[in-house]
Amino acid sequence: MFETVSINSLSFHEAVIQPAFQDIIPQGFPYRGTLNEFTLMDNVGSKRPIIDIRRVQNILQRRDGSCDVNYKKVVGATTRQISVDEIYGATTFCRNEFYQGALKDWRNRDPLFGNKVLPYFQGAVNIDVASNSYFGDTDRVTSPTATWSTNVFDGIFKWIKRYIAGAVIPAGQTAVIAANTNYQTNPAAAYNLIKDLYDKQNPLMYSFEDGQKAFYVCKEIANGYEDYLISVGLDSQGYTLLETGIKVLAYKGIPVLHEPIWTPIITEIKGGTPGYAAVLTLRGNFVFATDKEYGEGEDGRTALEVWYEKKDMKWYYRLFMKAGTQIALPEHIVVAMSDWT
Repeated sequence: MFETVSINSLSFHEAVIQPAFQDIIPQGFPYRGTLNEFTLMDNVGSKRPIIDIRRVQNILQRRDGSCDVNYKKVVGATTRQISVDEIYGATTFCRNEFYQGALKDWRNRDPLFGNKVLPYFQGAVNIDVASNSYFGDTDRVTSPTATWSTNVFDGIFKWIKRYIAGAVIPAGQTAVIAANTNYQTNPAAAYNLIKDLYDKQNPLMYSFEDGQKAFYVCKEIANGYEDYLISVGLDSQGYTLLETGIKVLAYKGIPVLHEPIWTPIITEIKGGTPGYAAVLTLRGNFVFATDKEYGEGEDGRTALEVWYEKKDMKWYYRLFMKAGTQIALPEHIVVAMSDWT
């Protein structure tokens, strides 16, 4: 009988992590969200500079009568760096089955057992990666009964608050969403919010092509905005096509993408009081880092192990990975948020 079923770090990355960050998430993949809007850096062992994602411009120079040529630096790394934390999961799985027939396959040494349990980890791991990528705060003390994982590594909204406090994101590019806002009963508020974010862009951000930017919003804001368009007869104009051919909501040609986990996470962080967020930024501006070759075990390359303890009649698993986030160009963020800590 198997002692353990193990998956090495590179296979774990290719099967569990990488698909969630692809432009088109594979059919049947158990996680659906907006991690595919992140820039993925998969070779960060500890800390690395972030490659500058700004478009190249201002490179032409006037040539004088001398023979000297002044070479301008046009692309490179910014001083902003991204770092990763070592994280793990080690859990007792009390149900008798990962899937129907799992124990039978285990006892029969089915070579496909590892592939059959992968969907469980694809869903569970990427939901935790997504919740921390946006709302992670290693200083947060969470309730033992919390539904969402939000304190494993620092996420995008912690970086946003840090950059607001340091005036990297100017105050004029921020707004507070009132505590009593209800986008279902007042869809015009959703339209006004999105319009306000658009109007608060800095001049350089405004000059980027519409397809290079996106609004990332709570589902309620997206629904409210769509309801508003329908109510004023503009629903036929409020959509655009992504490069993948997918039709999505849009404002002035900029996609409006909703992240379904935002509202429930903010609400849990706020102790049950509903809360919302909306961000306008460059697509790919959020960065997620990991190390696809990191693992543990005797070979230092094992990322996931699964086994069944007969005496306990329980499944056990442990997994290891590295994770971290950063914002490449925080000055090109316009944000509206409810108040939470």
